[in-house]
Amino acid sequence: MKVFKYFVIIVILLAIFLSVYIATEKSEYEIQVTHQTELSKQRLFRYVDDLDNFKDWNPWPTTSNNYKLDTLSKGENAKIFWAENLVHITNSKPNDSVGILLKVDGNTYNTRMYFDNENGTTKIVWKINGNLSFAEKTQLFFQGTPETFIAPNFDKGLRAIVHHINESIENYSIKSENLTLFPETIYIKQMVESNIENLGDKIFQSMEHLNTFAENFELEPYGAPLTMFENIDLQSGNVKYAVCMPIKNFFSTAAGSDVVCEQIEAFHGFKVVLNGDYVHSDKAWKEAKNQVEQLRLTQRTDIKPIAIYKKSILNIQKPNKWVTEFIIPVNETFIPIVENETNTETKQLNKPNE
Repeated sequence: MKVFKYFVIIVILLAIFLSVYIATEKSEYEIQVTHQTELSKQRLFRYVDDLDNFKDWNPWPTTSNNYKLDTLSKGENAKIFWAENLVHITNSKPNDSVGILLKVDGNTYNTRMYFDNENGTTKIVWKINGNLSFAEKTQLFFQGTPETFIAPNFDKGLRAIVHHINESIENYSIKSENLTLFPETIYIKQMVESNIENLGDKIFQSMEHLNTFAENFELEPYGAPLTMFENIDLQSGNVKYAVCMPIKNFFSTAAGSDVVCEQIEAFHGFKVVLNGDYVHSDKAWKEAKNQVEQLRLTQRTDIKPIAIYKKSILNIQKPNKWVTEFIIPVNETFIPIVENETNTETKQLNKPNE
């Protein structure tokens, strides 16, 4: 009986000593996780900076679908809540880094995600600072280090970000529609050169520039932004085009300005709609060209092909939600119907969409 009593006392003393030892261990920690990807840092930044996307890449297991966005959904001071948890963007530096405060399952993590170009790819670095609770320090005493215990969830988050962006890029559809009437339009434009892969980033940067220009000169936007293609090389994927913002009234720009104001006459064109990322623009243009040839339409050479961004990178960061109309100007106002090879006639079967 005495032996058992001594044994219990020794166990209690060891537990006390162990508790004191664990409690006095360093609580602060700093770790980081990294991931390499072919995605551009601009695309990654915009995706992470918009907390409307967080529920797709949230690495912490949850059965709750009750996510609630605060007043702001993206950029500094944006917040999203679920259960008793919080994600708060404390600050963001465009195309460079996003500061993120996380309060998950009673734990607080001060983090910052960096995006750096590295040998033609993008390196994502997620730095995490925190303080270990007594329960966490006890668990780490038996299981390892913050890197082995805490880092896996953050690594899972980075992989989920890349996965969901890639999945969204791959999810697209192209639909041939009909002849359409493009109205007479006044617009300001900026010339841009890009390859297909960087098309979305270039469009976004140029549209932002035009938005700022319009605000500075109190110009009233008048319709969805569009691009006019100057040169399309489907083999190399290189594109030279003008990014345009329709405005209500003509505006005279200063000589030497990178933004100019022009006007285009109304015209008919064949329309193809792309639902998805701009990297598939070459496929949409190819489909439009094929349809013009198959329907025996004649393309106008005095007006450049136009892409209209109905739902774009400006207002949503999920590429599979983007809607772009591609229009090749043609001379016809209706689609010719070919009866046979030796005897053809033209009927007004399809009226253009007004």
